[in-house]
Amino acid sequence: MRIPLTLLGIVAIIVYSFIGATLMNDWAVIAASEMPLETTIADMDAAGQTYTTVPGLVFAVMGILLSLAWGVTTLFRRSVIPNWAAVSLWAGIVTMGAPAYFFTSFANLNSVGDTYLDWNAEAAFALEAPLYMVSGLAFLVVVAMMVTAVNKATARKKTSQVT
Repeated sequence: MRIPLTLLGIVAIIVYSFIGATLMNDWAVIAASEMPLETTIADMDAAGQTYTTVPGLVFAVMGILLSLAWGVTTLFRRSVIPNWAAVSLWAGIVTMGAPAYFFTSFANLNSVGDTYLDWNAEAAFALEAPLYMVSGLAFLVVVAMMVTAVNKATARKKTSQVT
């Protein structure tokens, strides 16, 4: 069961990273400007603002690398890491996706805001909100796994003291 769940976790991180990259390079820019991407890029260029796809590509590549590193760590360590630790690491990667997304997407959306006085930041955020919610839920999973680990350690300690 560990192999299919690990593969599912790898795919989930990769999907998260591709959605984040597409949001910051295309969808959020289009939503914020309320114009086609080509028109928005041309307007930003005319206003002296930059548009780049590099942060989105870096976000996607880092997501792929982190997911593969997590998968290898989970499946191929000499000593198998406990399930709670594997889940915590996975959820930690997804949790940190939100701040990583925020900082990497900032440049393009800032350029949209500097180009268009009447830009629609709420529309961009509406598209980004599910990404932030997934990271928030992953944070709750991290907390739950840490509580589980502490409870197990406490139970083991109590059991060893009784005997």
